Amino acid sequence: MLTAGAVEAASARPASRARGAREISVLGRSSRGSVLYVLPAAVLFVTFTVYPIVANILASLTARHGGVTVTRYSQAAADPVFWTALGNSVLWVALCVIGEIAIGFTLGVLIELSIHRFRTGFRTLLFLPMVITPSVIALVFTTLYAPDYGLLSGVFGSLGLAAWFPAILGDPRTATLGLVAVNVWQWCGFFVLLYCVGIAQVDSELLAAAAIDGATGFARVRYVVWPLVRSTHVSLIVLGTIQALQQFPLIWLMTQGGPANASQTLATYIFQTGFVENEMPYASAVAVVLFALALIFVAVEYALTGTVRLPRRRRADV
Repeated sequence: MLTAGAVEAASARPASRARGAREISVLGRSSRGSVLYVLPAAVLFVTFTVYPIVANILASLTARHGGVTVTRYSQAAADPVFWTALGNSVLWVALCVIGEIAIGFTLGVLIELSIHRFRTGFRTLLFLPMVITPSVIALVFTTLYAPDYGLLSGVFGSLGLAAWFPAILGDPRTATLGLVAVNVWQWCGFFVLLYCVGIAQVDSELLAAAAIDGATGFARVRYVVWPLVRSTHVSLIVLGTIQALQQFPLIWLMTQGGPANASQTLATYIFQTGFVENEMPYASAVAVVLFALALIFVAVEYALTGTVRLPRRRRADV
């Protein structure tokens, strides 16, 4: 004979199964709805990001009469201008990221921790170069660097050092450094703004406790503020790297990769070989190298900052 508990359990099973079926149905409908929400963004991503990358790689590997070839990469390996552009791209990343982080963090600390009045005005003033078009910036700094009538030349002349003033954009030894200085000037405001946001989120009680313990001035910044804005460091390093690698307008408008290809980068060399010299397959190969270089830089930066940690194999217990 069935007890009352057994009868209740038997009657509850169909109800629980019905609830489970309804929950599965709801989850299925929500999953389909989520896919529909994501689908437009996925289509745009595949169309404008994945497809151009794949098409560019195939174009660099396709021979003139069909088939697969690595001739363009062999051509790049034997091209001295390519190696100059590659070295300048690496130099751009190193100098721009270091300069922008050093200036951005220093100004961010001064604005957030030392300046209490007109703080918004300082932020706006430092961010203004970001909204100026590259053509205007190129015109201003080309005039500023001019050896005959530029402002810097006038300063050197007033000090009696006119003979020591270099032709910054006309000298292969200084052209890249002059361009890097312009890029750092334009982008450091963006770094300052993000550092101000990161520093503003630091708990004031931690700063007060550090001051009580005797950590004031540089020590407070070094041991409290700097570690607590680590996520901002990582984001700006990656963004600065990508921006430095793809910088094109300033270089092309100010030097066009000259003099004698001394300031050529991979971005400008892609344009020159593809659209000026009409060598699209070779430009595609250089673009693939630039893409690979960006991936390597970002992966190394994430690894050095500890953002991505590879899983370690557990040692078996003996």
